[in-house]
Amino acid sequence: MHSQGARASSRITLPLLALILTFAGCGPHSEDVLGEAYVAPGSINLRRELAQRNSSATVLKHGDRVGIVDVRRRFVKVRTAKGVEGWIDSSQLLSPADMEQIRREHETALALPSEGSATVYEALNIHIEPNRQSPAVAKIPEAVPVAVLAHRIEPKTAAPPHASSLIFERPQLSRRQRKEKQAKNAYLPPMPPPPKPPDNWQELSAERIDGSSSTADLAALREKSKPIAKEEPKKPVVMEDWSLVRTKNGETGWVLTRNLTMSIPDEVAQYAEGKRISSYFDLGSINDEEKGVKHNWLWTTSSATMPYDFDGWRVFLWNRRRHRYETSYRERDVEGYFPVRVDPADPNTFGRTFQLVMKDDDGKLRRRSYLFDGVRVHLTGKEEYHPGASGHDEKPSGININQLQAKIPQQGWMRRQWNAFKRRIGAAD
Repeated sequence: MHSQGARASSRITLPLLALILTFAGCGPHSEDVLGEAYVAPGSINLRRELAQRNSSATVLKHGDRVGIVDVRRRFVKVRTAKGVEGWIDSSQLLSPADMEQIRREHETALALPSEGSATVYEALNIHIEPNRQSPAVAKIPEAVPVAVLAHRIEPKTAAPPHASSLIFERPQLSRRQRKEKQAKNAYLPPMPPPPKPPDNWQELSAERIDGSSSTADLAALREKSKPIAKEEPKKPVVMEDWSLVRTKNGETGWVLTRNLTMSIPDEVAQYAEGKRISSYFDLGSINDEEKGVKHNWLWTTSSATMPYDFDGWRVFLWNRRRHRYETSYRERDVEGYFPVRVDPADPNTFGRTFQLVMKDDDGKLRRRSYLFDGVRVHLTGKEEYHPGASGHDEKPSGININQLQAKIPQQGWMRRQWNAFKRRIGAAD
């Protein structure tokens, strides 16, 4: 009876022990976790081993929280909330502070007014920050409209994001590792001593052969005979236009502006004269008996890559007698900034009102109010404009591998075997 009870208790204890070890080794909050991070791209495969590219353990989504358990140069081993472990490039991860910053920027972008709708001819990636190498969090499908919110210029050859966090420092050896290294080198033959200099090395160094020059004199003469090198002019930094967009699903991010096409009718877009339409707004509809319902339009345009949002604006009206669009008002060579605001139609007010933010000759930003009466544009007011914080000045810094490397404990042989045993039990379950 005693032996049968012991066998039954052992049968119960072993599965229970395996279950305890499984839960102890799983989850991102285990003792061996070096830190926490969040997935940056929209989706990415988690590899079981670094050497095998097709060994996908699971697929991670943007914003998934993982625990970092090991570091190898710029790659880190992470553990998901379900206990799945695998390797990922550290540039595809965000620190908790970076993730919180991106969430704040996302909430700010959701509240920004739209400067117009745009579409793409091919599927286009939406990046976290205005950088070609930054992770893509979403994708704009072909011919699906998005709202354009803001504009920014950035260098084309910008450094890859999180470059500072990819520097790997060799970890310091523990006392036990230093002793093992010394014991391993104890069996090697000693290094031979360096040869001694001749007794008259000072006389040999000071002696000069007749008709010859010393090495220093020859170097100085060679330096004087060199032609004066002209300083090469520095190459200009190539800048790129980026636009902050918002999808119908509430996803926000940055895309290259040149890949966007503003959804203003072609009857108006043909008057762009090679300039880029940066924003457009509807100023009311007109019923034409022959052409149907037409709209009056306000647009802003940009001539080149500039740090401000537009350098010209124009109001188009539909001429019902001639059945075509004509210019009601136009301004060039201005320095304008978003947001451009068009007030909703008011049945008690004649015409439509709108506001534009531009820099005056004294260098101050002022918001100008205009009234469009259906034929002409009238300036009705002007006030100083103080822009708020954009919320997009700081860039994510990524995961600091050096700090994680310092947290890795120096495990002995018994500890490594115990961790391997726990992982095998967790994989089997």
